[in-house]
Amino acid sequence: MAMHKNLSDRLVTALHLETPPVAVLWTTKSPEGIHRIDASKKGCQFLDIARFERQTFYTDVESHADCKNGRHYLGFTPPFEGLECGDWPGGDYPDKGRSIFRSPVAFRRTLPNYTVVPSGTVTYIVFGPLDDFPYGNEMGGVVVNVFCTAKAGLFLARAAVYEGGGVIQGPTGPSTCSMVMSRPLMTGEVTYTLGCFGFRQFVQIKPEEVVFGIPLEKLPGLVDSLELLLKRRPDLVTLL
Repeated sequence: MAMHKNLSDRLVTALHLETPPVAVLWTTKSPEGIHRIDASKKGCQFLDIARFERQTFYTDVESHADCKNGRHYLGFTPPFEGLECGDWPGGDYPDKGRSIFRSPVAFRRTLPNYTVVPSGTVTYIVFGPLDDFPYGNEMGGVVVNVFCTAKAGLFLARAAVYEGGGVIQGPTGPSTCSMVMSRPLMTGEVTYTLGCFGFRQFVQIKPEEVVFGIPLEKLPGLVDSLELLLKRRPDLVTLL
């Protein structure tokens, strides 16, 4: 879509992005003309294929076999045994759990902060660079993920509240896919995160980078606000 390319190009220019924004679509409709990726990975790893290899492709539940956490948070499957009670997140690594919390109860207290797409409400998730992405929200729901430096992220966050005010939430603790993929989809809010351990292990993100999730319908206004902010405050262009 020409509009998607326009928005992507303007974001890359304004924020000096090293990789293009990635569009992520949740849908129950068959994505005709798009190939199914012949790989099984974690949901967050598909972002790298889209932004570095510039592929547009769809995934299904089998594609996400490498991460039972993300498979659930993204809406493919119900929670697995040991997740919601905290036994797996708080259990001893590697055989009895992941030890990402000191105890099961610590995870229980964190779980309400996760955003989960209702299980079984998605058949396919499509990934692709925004500047060449063929779908909009009429196919289901699209979130745009932006990888950027923390300083560029400041400008992105301020642009998101430039017209209407407020604050941008940046939860860290819940899984990355839950925060910047599922959360923008389900709440319609712009979100960022420092990531989770798995995200920083398996995704090609630099130490100084953060990732944002932006509902597609909010992107045009956000980009307009970003450019207006930089126009009205030319001194900040040098800072960026």
